[in-house]
This record gives sequence, structure tokens and C-alpha cells, in this order.
Amino acid sequence: ELERHFGTDVARGLTTKQAEANLARDGPNELEKPPKPTLLMLFILQLTGFVIVLLLVAAAASITVNGTGPNKEDALSYTTGMAIFVIVIIN
Repeated sequence: ELERHFGTDVARGLTTKQAEANLARDGPNELEKPPKPTLLMLFILQLTGFVIVLLLVAAAASITVNGTGPNKEDALSYTTGMAIFVIVIIN
């Protein structure tokens, strides 16, 4: 039934003329390649890992605790949280 539908023979295959017509009509027989992710997308994907999210939460918690504590005026009290942020972004 497929032979009749496509006008070919299973044993001999397509003629050159049929193959050229199919190629011109349908294009090459290959899968489309997905687009490459942009640098921004790669950066965002890096930040969604479990350990990275955990580190960012720890940095935010450290800054929050130090910002509400008795030494909130001391700039050095924020160094742990800021250091974690910087290391995560650089990495």
C-alpha cells in the first residue's frame, strides 16, 4: 500500500528523479538543531543548582542576621554574606 502511495518499489527504492524531487520539496533528511543558549541563559542556569541556591540563601540569611543584630553599623559584620555572594557569582 505504501508503494502505491509513494509511487516507488520497496526492492529498488526511489529513482534519482524522485529522490531529487523529494529533496527539493522536503529538504534534507536531518533533525533541526536546537539553538545554542546565550551566555545570559547559561549564567542563569548555573545559578539554579541546588548547592548554589543553598549558598545564596545562606548569604542572604547571614546579611539579614547581621543587618538586624547589635553590630549592624559595623561594615565588617557583612563580610561573610558578601563573600559568599561574590564567590558564587565569580564561580
